[in-house]
Amino acid sequence: MRILQVVERFPPRAGGVEYHVLYISRELAKLGHDVTVVTSKSVAQQDVPGISNKGLTIRSSLPDLPRHETDNVAVQVYRFTPRLAFYTLYITPGLISHIFQHIQEYDIVHVHSYLHAEPSIVAIASKFKKKPFVLTPHDMISPYGGLRRVIKNFGDKAFGRRLLRSAAALIAVAPANRDECLQLGAREDQIRLIPHGVPREEFEGLKPSVKLLRDLGNPERVVLSVARLVEYKGGQYIIQAIPEILEDYPSTKFVFVGHDDGFGEELVRQAVKKGVYDTCLFTGQISDERLKEFYATADVFVLTSTAETFGIAALESMAAGTPAVLADLGGLSYILREVGGFPIDMHADVAKQIARAVKAIFKNDVDKNIIAQRQKVLDNCSWASVAKQLVSVYEGVLGSGGRP
Repeated sequence: MRILQVVERFPPRAGGVEYHVLYISRELAKLGHDVTVVTSKSVAQQDVPGISNKGLTIRSSLPDLPRHETDNVAVQVYRFTPRLAFYTLYITPGLISHIFQHIQEYDIVHVHSYLHAEPSIVAIASKFKKKPFVLTPHDMISPYGGLRRVIKNFGDKAFGRRLLRSAAALIAVAPANRDECLQLGAREDQIRLIPHGVPREEFEGLKPSVKLLRDLGNPERVVLSVARLVEYKGGQYIIQAIPEILEDYPSTKFVFVGHDDGFGEELVRQAVKKGVYDTCLFTGQISDERLKEFYATADVFVLTSTAETFGIAALESMAAGTPAVLADLGGLSYILREVGGFPIDMHADVAKQIARAVKAIFKNDVDKNIIAQRQKVLDNCSWASVAKQLVSVYEGVLGSGGRP
């Protein structure tokens, strides 16, 4: 099968959607399919002229990435230069032209994200060229208010509903994601629930890193957060919880891994104000290999995001054998229910709950059952399994003549 994957950004950009597309593309190629990814050259929010949640960008600062490359499992990647950005909408003329010129060369098109330009471009090209497409909306929750909420509501009404209905199939990554599709008018028979995965072979043999602990100053305990530095991801709650944790466990290091999307300075300010900055480490974006070392070495992982469609980092922490403290909301609720973890009620005192949960895990008072959780993730949540399920969806779409 010739499969076209379309996504706004792609690694080296670090993010859940980007790595989702990377891993499913590789696994589909391993199954013998011809996979092409079409994307932009953007790897950060402010590398394209226009408006983002960080403000106005005047000049392009795009990295020097190849326009075309083939990775080590034969996935072809085409990257095009975006000319203008308006929040999540990128104007990328080369990408638009490539899709319209080449869409008929593929058996099926799979496009990712929701209120981005790419799904609408694919929907229009699909209609004109009579080629079926599959849509994985991923994050349909808006964590923002104000103008961005107004834009989101307008997008839902103007083209979001039409976009969902025009897809031959919709992939929901969690039950909450499926419910969002239904609320916007999708049909039940359009939707297939296929959660995210983890690269099993990369996590099976992970062990704590003595060198990493030494680099961190040999703390007795490590608390890990892996998330972009943006307010809705909840890093501020961890900082608020630090003083209470340090009362009982003074030799604890708090590591925040993730690209700064505009909230990093505020987190540092809060840490300084609380007098805990010296116990914190903000790494920025790091390599995959380094990230896995952090997962395996940490004593506990914390993610208290208020708008998480799934939460790949939470699943990866469990795959590395690290217990997770998670917001009981959205896709994280699905992980808590299906795999396990320590739930946080986001409508109560979040910082106090984090402190209580972390200290309980440190004391081993909580039945974290992490060995069983880890095995469950490795056995049932591999990207290879996700790819096989996607092939079934693609074949179903093609077997029905591509009708939505």
